[in-house]
Amino acid sequence: MLKLLVTGSAPLDDYVKREIDRRKGNMKELVVQTLDSAYILKNPTYITDDDVLICGAMLYEEFKKLNVRGNLIPLRVQTNDFYKALVKASKINQEVNIINYQKEYIQIDPENLNRIREELDSIFKIKINQYTFTTADDAGELVKRLYAEGQKVVIGSGLVGRLAKDLGMEGVLWYGKESVGHAVDIAFHVLTAKLAEQSNQKRQNYILENFNEGVINLNVTGRVLSINQQAVELLGLGEYGDLTSQHISDILPRSEILDVLSTNKVVKDMVVPYKKRMLLLNTLPINVNGNFNGIVALFSDAETLQQQENKIRRKLHYKGDTAKYYFNDIIGQSEQTIKAINKARKFARSDSNVLILGESGTGKELFAQSIHNESSRSDQPFIAINCAAIPENLLESEFFGYNDGAFTGAKKGGNPGLFELAHNGTVFLDEIGEIPLSMQAKLLRVLQENVVRRLGSSTAIPINVRVISATNVNLIEDVKNGKFRMDLYYRIAVLNLFLPKLSNRKGDIALLVKAFTAKNYPTFVPLIEDGLDDIIPLLEANEWHGNIREFENTMERLFAYIETPQNVSKREVLNYLRESIEENHLLLDQVNFENSSYQEVIKDIEISKIKEVLDKTNGNRKEAAKILGISRSTLWRKLNEHVDVK
Repeated sequence: MLKLLVTGSAPLDDYVKREIDRRKGNMKELVVQTLDSAYILKNPTYITDDDVLICGAMLYEEFKKLNVRGNLIPLRVQTNDFYKALVKASKINQEVNIINYQKEYIQIDPENLNRIREELDSIFKIKINQYTFTTADDAGELVKRLYAEGQKVVIGSGLVGRLAKDLGMEGVLWYGKESVGHAVDIAFHVLTAKLAEQSNQKRQNYILENFNEGVINLNVTGRVLSINQQAVELLGLGEYGDLTSQHISDILPRSEILDVLSTNKVVKDMVVPYKKRMLLLNTLPINVNGNFNGIVALFSDAETLQQQENKIRRKLHYKGDTAKYYFNDIIGQSEQTIKAINKARKFARSDSNVLILGESGTGKELFAQSIHNESSRSDQPFIAINCAAIPENLLESEFFGYNDGAFTGAKKGGNPGLFELAHNGTVFLDEIGEIPLSMQAKLLRVLQENVVRRLGSSTAIPINVRVISATNVNLIEDVKNGKFRMDLYYRIAVLNLFLPKLSNRKGDIALLVKAFTAKNYPTFVPLIEDGLDDIIPLLEANEWHGNIREFENTMERLFAYIETPQNVSKREVLNYLRESIEENHLLLDQVNFENSSYQEVIKDIEISKIKEVLDKTNGNRKEAAKILGISRSTLWRKLNEHVDVK
């Protein structure tokens, strides 16, 4: 509730109230109240922080001494009103007395005193006397003295005028329309700002109370500035009533949450136990001019979040399968990578089907999504299907859908297939080489006729989809061996995109290291950048049979070994990296390959690389092992195995 208070002697308070009534306008809830100054002096706490108080200059100084709260607005005499008061007084008597609080109203340089008085005398034809007072009692004594001296008229505040009239003198009030209007204008500017502040506060409270999350806003000392009902319920704080200004340690039991809120650290998606439930906690420290100024904490019930996520997934069905990657997300500056990107960009401008070939982990889906997002179909669905992940007996219903009652357990009302859901968009068939021959014939018919038929239906549904396929096997060999239909191959492989393996684009490794660290382990960035010149040769020397997947696996293991970026030497980082790489080699050695010739090829590649490095180090096996990122024992073992085989 907005409140405008007025205190002072009559008729000043009446003048002020009239000006207020003229400006009140749409402030229907504004309360205007006249208060006796004596009451305020005795009860200074009656004025609240939100109140606006208009008063005279003397009362303004008295209220300040008593630390009266609120917005105090003193009346200031405006020049026009003063001259009008002089004119009025000159008509009463040729000698007038100006009485002001603390200092003379007309401030005259002693050198110009006689000149100013002569000018005033010539204008108003009066003699002007100036007096000052510091208290109401002083003012009373002064007016009595002037009366005793035979003075007829005084000019001053409402207090001065009232004292003069009580003695039978003429008291001219020097506050006129301009002076009062100026003070009231200031008051309404303050009130308008307060109204906006209250409106913003109500808006903030509305937002807080309609937040799905619990929100607590703490000041720098840990006291509650604001808290919404959701937080009260999640934290079980209903018994405390009004929590504003209470210290967080007084209302929260000793817990992990309290420990977090007692620091000024950023916390993201931290799952913490609290009173038999799990909460998701996020904190945001507030810094003002570089100084910690409090913290905002957001709480969510983990179980509720899981339920909401499942509900969203069910609602979105396959519509959530959208392409989120773009060509700018592809990391690389090597000639091979740039060539692949440029070729893929050309393919994006076409609407022909694309076959992406590359080893596992070379980024086939990343390129497929990028092609879709730069094509004319970018605002349409992108549906990715892993052909190897769908059981053979479900492939047809998943691809093309089914009608009600098509088979036992079929969803009532039927269900659209993935091709139907991708209408006007793109279907990405990953690991297309795993599709059985029986399904290949049906897929070919769909691609040729651009229609699908749901299981249990005789009606054809027209579709318009672009197919991007991907494989890590040699489809031509499969065609020769009768495992893959030739006509389907030529239908899906109108445009062919070959993705280089990581070992053929080692110039990208430095970028990959930086990008992986910045995205997943940002606190380790300075540490990795400091040792980058030593890290890159170790990574470039590796063959990366698993490509990006093996690379990310190795980096993840490296950071797990380091644990924390503090107090770790460059030497330790390099040792951990060698160990991470060597573990991949050990795992590779232990794999039971079905194709023994492939094993032999890998070993030949390893031995060739080892010999190449040994030549560079002049046979220094310790230095060679260091460059290769393996231990000397592993180097010895691989060389001995080669001798045994030979």
